Amino acid sequence: MADGVGLSVGATNLTAVVVGRAAVTRSAVVTLFPDRPLQVGVPGENPRLTPDDRGVVITDFVDRVGDPVDIVAPDGSNHRSEALLAEALRALLYEVNNGRGPAGPVVVTHPAHWRPPSVDALRGALAQLHEFSAAAVVSDARAAVTALHDDPGLPTSGVVALCDFGGSGTSITLVDVATGEPAGQTLRHTDLSGDLIDKAVLTHVLEGLSDAGAVDVTGTSAIGPLSRLRAQSRAAKERLSNTAATSLVAELPGHRGEVRLTRNELDESIRPPLTEFVGVVQETLDRNGVRGLAAVASVGGGARIPLITTTLSQHFGAPVITLPQPELTAAIGGGLTAARGTADGGATAMAAALSPPTAAAAAVAATQMAPEVQPGDTGSGPSSGLAWSEADDIPDVVAVTDPYDYAG
Repeated sequence: MADGVGLSVGATNLTAVVVGRAAVTRSAVVTLFPDRPLQVGVPGENPRLTPDDRGVVITDFVDRVGDPVDIVAPDGSNHRSEALLAEALRALLYEVNNGRGPAGPVVVTHPAHWRPPSVDALRGALAQLHEFSAAAVVSDARAAVTALHDDPGLPTSGVVALCDFGGSGTSITLVDVATGEPAGQTLRHTDLSGDLIDKAVLTHVLEGLSDAGAVDVTGTSAIGPLSRLRAQSRAAKERLSNTAATSLVAELPGHRGEVRLTRNELDESIRPPLTEFVGVVQETLDRNGVRGLAAVASVGGGARIPLITTTLSQHFGAPVITLPQPELTAAIGGGLTAARGTADGGATAMAAALSPPTAAAAAVAATQMAPEVQPGDTGSGPSSGLAWSEADDIPDVVAVTDPYDYAG
């Protein structure tokens, strides 16, 4: 069986998985250069980028796929969002294959809440690149169910609520596991997201610093330190998925000190939006006439948070099914679909044949890959740009010690 490659698209992260062998995740950020290929990700996670690189940094292009209005880059150049995404996925494809093109079939997964024009725009952009000439494009909800059906397994009957906890929002898809079909459209809920949780943690940290003394976060000198503190707050949030308490070092104008954060404090910041989200899921079940769930499937980076798992299980009285690396679920499902050759005309059945390689094997083998040997220049590079350290519309730059660090 040929290696299947799954590429998943998220508003904040792009992920590639070669089933049973490797995985790599990058922030949904591209940097364009006049004399070298497009780079994907941020300096802390892409070894081919440094804070002093001078290029044009473009963010927020994923949610604009299909928008008829071009993105205007900081240097004034115009770019199609779907073309930027396709080039970013191509760069990721080479990276996960250690500098080589795809040796097997490829499946790209798109956010399940996307409308048809956005999906068609992505398909069209991918078709312009020879690496994706035979690639299928499927919903990440379908791919996630494929991965979970394979391992650890799903019930054989009833309805499963697939909850995808991402960086910019959470998606809800009801799946009839007997037929393998979704029960209605995917619902997008933006009031529970990785970004909002990160902001809540940062606010809690700043309040603690203010209680300890005067901290000035209003001046321009605080912009850089606040960005670093937010990145540290996100990393602390991730650590609290596995430990009861952690600490971070806060460096702000006029203050430097260690801040302690506990899981209970994190839970209290998450509880209000999580309670609202559970209510939205319940309303979705009621509206569709679903009286009980066979299971809840939890995917995306937020699925790592213990409070989310326990709250879903307690409210719905159903098991919560997930993977050890839930943020890789869609990409693993895409890779499994590609390896088995079940994709047909851009769509794939939700039910997957139980054959190796398994989702568990893909998750265990997931690892950060070596620097990529990129394909040729994209032809869209700018003549000049800002250094990464000078750009003002980029995610927080932080050294990545966990390749699956959740941002969505």
